[in-house]
Amino acid sequence: MIVPLISFLRWTLPGTAGILLVGALVASCATSTDTPQVLAKGGPSVAADVNIERVVLQAYRAIGDRHLYEPNFRTLSAETYRGFANADPALALETSDTSFTVKRDGREVLSRPTPTSTSDGRAWGGMLAELIAGSIDTSPALRDSDRQALIRQAMAATTKQLDRNSRYADPEEARDNRFQRDGGGGIGITVERTDDKKILIRAIQDGSPAGKAGVQVGDQILAIDGENMVDRPLSDIVRYLRGTVGTPVVLTVLRPAQGREVTVGMKRSRIVPTTVVYERRGDVGLIMLSGFNTATTDNLRTAIDKARAEIGRDIAGLIIDMRGNRGGLLDQAQAVAEVFIGDGTIFSTQGRHPDSRRTYKSSAARKAADLPVVVLMNGGSASAAEIVAAALQDRGRAVVVGTTSYGKGTVQTVVRLPNEGELILTWSRLQAPSGYTWNELGVLPSICTAKAGAAGQLATASSVDSNQSSLMRWHALRNPTQQEVTDLRKICPPADNSPERDIEIASQLLHDPVLYAHAVQVATYQAAR
Repeated sequence: MIVPLISFLRWTLPGTAGILLVGALVASCATSTDTPQVLAKGGPSVAADVNIERVVLQAYRAIGDRHLYEPNFRTLSAETYRGFANADPALALETSDTSFTVKRDGREVLSRPTPTSTSDGRAWGGMLAELIAGSIDTSPALRDSDRQALIRQAMAATTKQLDRNSRYADPEEARDNRFQRDGGGGIGITVERTDDKKILIRAIQDGSPAGKAGVQVGDQILAIDGENMVDRPLSDIVRYLRGTVGTPVVLTVLRPAQGREVTVGMKRSRIVPTTVVYERRGDVGLIMLSGFNTATTDNLRTAIDKARAEIGRDIAGLIIDMRGNRGGLLDQAQAVAEVFIGDGTIFSTQGRHPDSRRTYKSSAARKAADLPVVVLMNGGSASAAEIVAAALQDRGRAVVVGTTSYGKGTVQTVVRLPNEGELILTWSRLQAPSGYTWNELGVLPSICTAKAGAAGQLATASSVDSNQSSLMRWHALRNPTQQEVTDLRKICPPADNSPERDIEIASQLLHDPVLYAHAVQVATYQAAR
């Protein structure tokens, strides 16, 4: 099965104080139809089959069938083997036009003829599997090595040769990926490791088991099911709190406000990480959209309904804050765009596989929001966030404010491997409704806040007009060179911060209908050229 996704990079823990969503380790964004795998108390489940040859065979079949570019398996196979054999320096691979030969300490161990076609993934995978099996038989270092570590080394070497967005996730990370996009059994808390190594609860999901049980923000986790968690790594907290929906878990916390320990019991429920947070800013609805998982569109519609109900007829519009949004599920990007776009093209994809060539359109019947919209972006906004921003900008449904986005304009597919790891494989390129691709380039905002100046100086017609020629060049590109990409990204350099000034500018736009309409018109005109 081919499953499309749009993902960015593996999430990293900020500074020395990592923050994780528990029940719930948030590791990266991807997509899959696989049922989320749960963990038994005290540690991760271990895949019964860690046969390296089977993993390589399946990975090579997928690369041959699905990767965006036709790979050269001669080069790829050599790098995969060298990555795998890295644990034994005595092993060496010698290649020729007709054969691959493995030597150990200079003596030939085995040799295999190479397939005729460099694009035949199945044939090269089969040959490579034989070399790997023979090498393990002859090498004590490889026989004694952890099989998952060998697979990780082989797959890392493989994906490094493909593109910057294809990668391998080992079984533990893959489980976390599935939880992030699909949800799973947990209690619905976000935890943080402080500089003094305390594990503190920083957020509690509405309606979650933790919230219903009386767990409070600021509680320090001391024990889970009687097991001491003090000084344990965050990954241990995750392993103990995740589990089968409906199973019990007992949490012991230190509550600083009361100066005492509190023990609370609860049952795990299905938790889908929260990606939508609503906040009222006067007569403006501010909606922070941090990712795209299976619940994102429904939660967005709920947030919009809440804004309408709270603010009423005087609502000036919506600010959709996608700064730092790394992306997520492709179908959710489409569905989020459909909330605002009544009909017509949202985006299209082009790739080598026939199923990767498709145009995604909206249906007028699904449109929910006619309000003015400002979208906030920065250099950390990628993938699904860029799809939505580019579509809303091209189709005249929003003004984009901020800095140039990351520039990940490709779609990945997840291949679940026999060892329960995942091969995350690039298989198509994204295009905006106007036809330009933002891969490497990014989405250019209508108002760039990377430039110096106060909010009032940036939210002006002259500021919008000054960006007009840049938007024209941006939308005219179809296959930009690396130099063109570098030069254009200097116009509005991507930034990783999320200043309050961006929200102030967005609010000013929503309160100035003439300026808002002008900014929408300028971007839409360039898209239509």
